[in-house]
Amino acid sequence: MANLSKTKTLFAFTSPRTLEKIIPELRLLINNFRGQVWNTESQIKFFKVLFDSPYYMGEKMPSNISLAARDRITRAPKALGFVDLKPKIEITQAGQELLKEKRIGDVFTRQLMKFQFPSPYHKLPEDKFCIKPYLEFLHLLKAVGSLSKTEIALFFLQHIHIDDFDSTIKKIMDYRAGAKRFKGSRKIYAYHQFEEEIKHVYHKDIAAKDLKTRESSDASLQKFIKTKRSNWIDYADAFIRYLRATELITFQDKTLRVVISPAKSKEVNHLLKTIDRKPTKFDSIAKFKSYLFSSKNIVLFYDIRANLIKEIEKLKLDYDATLPIEQLKDVLEIGIETTKVEKIKEAEKELKDFKEYDDIVSIFGKLQKREVPDPPLYLEWNVWRAMVMLNYAKSVKGNFKIDLDGVPLSTAGGNMPDIEIEYDDFKLIVEVTMSRGNTQFKMESESVPRHFGKTKEGTDKDVYCLFIAPKISEGALAHFFNLNRFKTKLYGGKTRIVPIDLSQFLYFIEIAKEKNLSSSQPIKEYLNTAIKSNLSADDEEVWQNQINDLIPNWVA
Repeated sequence: MANLSKTKTLFAFTSPRTLEKIIPELRLLINNFRGQVWNTESQIKFFKVLFDSPYYMGEKMPSNISLAARDRITRAPKALGFVDLKPKIEITQAGQELLKEKRIGDVFTRQLMKFQFPSPYHKLPEDKFCIKPYLEFLHLLKAVGSLSKTEIALFFLQHIHIDDFDSTIKKIMDYRAGAKRFKGSRKIYAYHQFEEEIKHVYHKDIAAKDLKTRESSDASLQKFIKTKRSNWIDYADAFIRYLRATELITFQDKTLRVVISPAKSKEVNHLLKTIDRKPTKFDSIAKFKSYLFSSKNIVLFYDIRANLIKEIEKLKLDYDATLPIEQLKDVLEIGIETTKVEKIKEAEKELKDFKEYDDIVSIFGKLQKREVPDPPLYLEWNVWRAMVMLNYAKSVKGNFKIDLDGVPLSTAGGNMPDIEIEYDDFKLIVEVTMSRGNTQFKMESESVPRHFGKTKEGTDKDVYCLFIAPKISEGALAHFFNLNRFKTKLYGGKTRIVPIDLSQFLYFIEIAKEKNLSSSQPIKEYLNTAIKSNLSADDEEVWQNQINDLIPNWVA
């Protein structure tokens, strides 16, 4: 159990980064260690199994292996009731539902709505903490309309008691009014607000000069404020990510502020009306576990048969009224997926003829400044938009997922390219990453050529790969340079991978707009010329310069 005696704000789980990552790791734990005692020995063994699996994205084995294992399992999976670790490792009813991987958004919703401070897992002073954070987030979001990540970090994290609800709203409104009056940049205003709020929350620590943090031996006030600000932003990001997994919240189109999903408003209103905001009190750990581990004790909007049938009829779906409720949910789920496909088609129509060019460029600008909610996801989505905008493809398939509002929800799975494009006489896969340096090489050096080889294996057409990152690392550049020159049986012979950075890609689409791209042929010719220059270039740096020099005239 964590030592929370000095906790003054809400905190969220920053590991795993997204809730969906719990699923394969929980399955590994249960398949290999069910019935065993969760101790240092089993923790080390578990992490070694995880490290050797395709689900672990780290570069090397951590120095403290048991701590790393606890970080994966005793935080979100245990706290949200998916696994019981005492007396022995055991899957819970909620965990079993999660591993079915069916309507996982509903599974996450039920467990997040039960999470509370204090609880037998998180013993906090009851006179200070009285809140179900994820439920309260929805209450606050409904009350103020929208929230920025900065507002969540500054004010929601301090909202530790439900009785402070009106006070928290006032703080947010005062902050917004102050931002409008402030003459300087919004970033400077936010920075000053962080400094002010951190000094207020930790005034006793500051007065006592108790400023040392786990992250640094530097005990200066400046370093203390910087560390707390970073932690608050990380927690705000984590709250957003976990609630996004439920699809109950989404992002506004232009501002990228967090809002309640218009498509899910009925479901959110139902939760706010039917779930008690006060944390439940338990007189034994057994009763708490019984409550937490259940997959049936939170009733969602579509758990009510009448609501389910009404929505099915609204979508004009064929159904048998005598079906059990879970099968009726299957019918609705098919309708929801059809709606998402239609959202993609609507977006494709809007993107044609460069109508969304300015917005696409604007999103890339925000990406470069990391001013978007989820940079890897938004890079993938925005590159897809750009490739649809270039037009003249038979299909442009982005393998990311969207929500019912058409907003990107999660990135492509690791076993497929980020984007697959089919033209009349060639295929193009696009792989994107926000990673840099050696991390970029380690993350992309195997998957990119593997996806290329798999695509090549399934077609008679020429295949190319465009690899896009904010900056191409030296290791990735050298690797792709050599893979293109030498036959590799695993990847179907010589690869055709063209790496360009984000600034070059922006210039690439700018030229397409300026010179009125009128067919897919210049795209193929550009890629083909880049590969030919690869074969004749003296080294990878020469090749990179040649790739760049081709851009101004890639459209005749």
